[in-house]
Amino acid sequence: MSSIESTGKTIKDAVQKGLFQLGKKENEVTIEVVTEPSHGFLGIGSKMAVVRLTFTEEQESDTVSVEERTQVKEQFISEEAEITAPGFTAEEAAEKAKAFLQDVLKKMDIGEVFIEKMIKNDKVILHLHGNNLGILIGKHGQTLDALQYLTNLTTNQGQDNRYFLMLDVENYRQRRKETLEQLAVRLASRVKHEGDKVMLEPMNGYERKIIHMALQNKEHVRTESEGQDPYRHVVIYYN
Repeated sequence: MSSIESTGKTIKDAVQKGLFQLGKKENEVTIEVVTEPSHGFLGIGSKMAVVRLTFTEEQESDTVSVEERTQVKEQFISEEAEITAPGFTAEEAAEKAKAFLQDVLKKMDIGEVFIEKMIKNDKVILHLHGNNLGILIGKHGQTLDALQYLTNLTTNQGQDNRYFLMLDVENYRQRRKETLEQLAVRLASRVKHEGDKVMLEPMNGYERKIIHMALQNKEHVRTESEGQDPYRHVVIYYN
């Protein structure tokens, strides 16, 4: 008796890879699951499936013909093609992200939250609706940004096609955008009046872009992003 161990994202994947390696059919081996696959939490502690395939060496030469081995290999390649050919779609990314968020929110004991998805060409937007969701936003959206980062990390892990997932809670992103635009215009007026510069508080890349866009056509001022994350900020200069 001889055996080999094979790994894969799923038990089926691990078994198929082992059969491909041996050139055998499933009914010609004994399959034992060594390790169940696990996704872990927040992408940490994930495990691959491990299976052990046991076979009798004496039967190898007279039970499996070259043609049969070829068929097994072709079947495996075909099944792999069926799995990978469509790629990772935006719809699948949205559903995977929703499942991750629902699991996190359940662990946080947030209560009932409705997640609305919106798929655009450049990103997937997930709107969260419910009661008392301010805890998910945090100061200036810092908690929301952290949750958004973890959602992107977990959703795109191990995928060839990657999508940017934006999280929004009760239209916070739009309200924050309007606040930043008003702040930018007000500070630009001060810079033009005093002929000096103004340094804003540290912001993420999305919010810095809002400031740059709001002032890109304003006369006598220019904007620059300076510093290193997480302290990178916008400076409005008199031009």
